[in-house]
Amino acid sequence: MNLGTKKSYYVFSKTDIKKFKEENNKPLEYIDLIKLVIDTNSELLKLYELNTKSVEISKFNKNDSLIHSQLLKLPLEADTDFDKILVNFIETKPPKIGKATKVDKATKDLTVINDKANYIERKDFEKISIKKILIIGFSFMTVFIIAIGFVLNQSINRGNSEQEKLSQELIITQLETSGKYDKVAQKMKDFNYPKKDIVNMYLENGQFVNALKADKKAITSVLDKIDTMNNKEQQKALNELKKANITSKKDSTNIDLRLALLNKDIDFLKKNIKSVDTQALSDRIVKLFIDEKEYASANEQLKFFANKALDKQAKQAEYDDKKQALTNKVNELKKAVSDTQKQLDGKNTQLSDLHKQLDDLNKNDKSPDKGKHVDDKNKEIDNANKDKNKISDILKDQQGKEKEAQKAVDDFK
Repeated sequence: MNLGTKKSYYVFSKTDIKKFKEENNKPLEYIDLIKLVIDTNSELLKLYELNTKSVEISKFNKNDSLIHSQLLKLPLEADTDFDKILVNFIETKPPKIGKATKVDKATKDLTVINDKANYIERKDFEKISIKKILIIGFSFMTVFIIAIGFVLNQSINRGNSEQEKLSQELIITQLETSGKYDKVAQKMKDFNYPKKDIVNMYLENGQFVNALKADKKAITSVLDKIDTMNNKEQQKALNELKKANITSKKDSTNIDLRLALLNKDIDFLKKNIKSVDTQALSDRIVKLFIDEKEYASANEQLKFFANKALDKQAKQAEYDDKKQALTNKVNELKKAVSDTQKQLDGKNTQLSDLHKQLDDLNKNDKSPDKGKHVDDKNKEIDNANKDKNKISDILKDQQGKEKEAQKAVDDFK
């Protein structure tokens, strides 16, 4: 079994630390105990000075027998190796192999071998001498002792290797929880972690500049990770990369393209269509072009990175927009015709009133200025007729345009 992975009950007492009170009397694996202590220590470091809290950790087996108890003062320094401090809580340890163990085991195996030798002697005593039997017996004994030693040595090495790996993981987790990412990276280098793992550690913690400093070839992974974030976080991360000035000219252009996407800088995207070098980025740009009704640019981008679904979407969107534009034109002209017709109706009503006023003057005006009054009214009627004729001409023109616009809608395919 793996060292430190057997669950035992831990009881946390003599403490006022909330997290330990909540975890009181819990079956945990050793590694989970360490992680609990590390997480709690990190939280306490933000709130308290060193050595201001304490907790008594007691470990019991399934029969409620105390295995180990230890008083721990928290918080401790962030880079404290808690695995070494709490190592006595590991219930299972590699067995110590001494000479006596090897001799006892060898003696037991020798008994078995001698039984076999006795069987051979009884079976065919005339063919096999006692000397040969002893030689065979001692040969078997030697082989078994070597085999036993090899197996035990392998077990010890495996146990030590697993324990060392566990200790390394705990140190890295502790430093990472404390936000000391550069120290984490250094420890990972010391423990011979691959460069890819170091980059991933930085990426998981949003340390994009450090990820590129660790490996400039990781630009694709960095940008892919940034692409999954919300717009505000993307903009912040991309600006940090740009400010750091650690990317190549090509990679810098990729950063600028993403910033242009977020800022909807259509002109920049149009000018740099040929600089787009991935399908995913191209698709994002095409979608923006479609949203902004830049269909010619969308079609141009699709020439470099084809996407049938987006091509269909662009064509449909362009078709719908053109048809909608024609329909809107018809509706605008209909409204204009309606408004002009109302003006014409109003002018006809005005003329009708003016003619009534003229008739009234002719019948009822007895004043010396009757002639002048009649002439003035006739002038008003003439001006109203001129306005009416102008409005009628405008109305006819609008009605003609409306018919043409409606035909364009009906003929649109």
